[in-house]
Amino acid sequence: MGGLSPDLPTLHTDRLTLVPVADEHLAFLVALNADPEVMAFIRGRAATPEETLVEWDQRRGPQSDVARGLGYWVGFTGDGSAGEFVGWWSASSFAADPSVAGLGYRLRRAAWGRGLATEGARATVDQAFGVPGVERVLASTMAVNTASRAVLARVGLRHTDSWVQEWEEPVQGWEQGEVLYEISRAEWAAAQT
Repeated sequence: MGGLSPDLPTLHTDRLTLVPVADEHLAFLVALNADPEVMAFIRGRAATPEETLVEWDQRRGPQSDVARGLGYWVGFTGDGSAGEFVGWWSASSFAADPSVAGLGYRLRRAAWGRGLATEGARATVDQAFGVPGVERVLASTMAVNTASRAVLARVGLRHTDSWVQEWEEPVQGWEQGEVLYEISRAEWAAAQT
C-alpha cells in the first residue's frame, strides 16, 4: 500500500483522533471491508482482502492532494491508535477540479448510531475548507442509504442532484439511484459563526 497519506495532519474531535492512513492500518481496512453489512451499499457483499488492496491502491491520488492537505484518515476513539478503530474518512480531490473536495467515510458496525460518522465527517469537511482554493465539498451515496444521507445533512451538506446508474454488480436499492450532496465555502463559513 505504501505511505498513502503520511504527510497529512492528524485531526482531533471530542471523541476521535483521525490519523493519516498508512501501511499499518491495512489490517483494519481489510477487516472493515470484510463485513457484508458495511459493504451493503458499496458492493452488496463483503470485499476480499485482494479487493481491499486494489481499492486502497486506487485511492492513491496525486501527491499534490496530500501536499495540499487532502487525503484519507483512519479514526480511533480517544488519543489515537491505542483506542478503538472506528473507520475511515476522506477529504480528497474530486473530478479533477482543485476547487472541489470529495467527502467520504466508512465505519465499522460497532461504531454506527453513536454520532461518530458525523463527528469525523465534520472534521474532514473543516480540513477541506482549510485548504486554499477549495470552494465546495461534495459527497454521493445511494438514495436508499438513509443513514449516510442523514450524516451528510447533519454536517451541513444539501441534496443537489440525483441519478440512476447501471451497476456491474447491482446492490440492493440501486434502481432508486444515487444522490449528490454539497456545501459551499460560504455556507460552511456561515455555519461556523
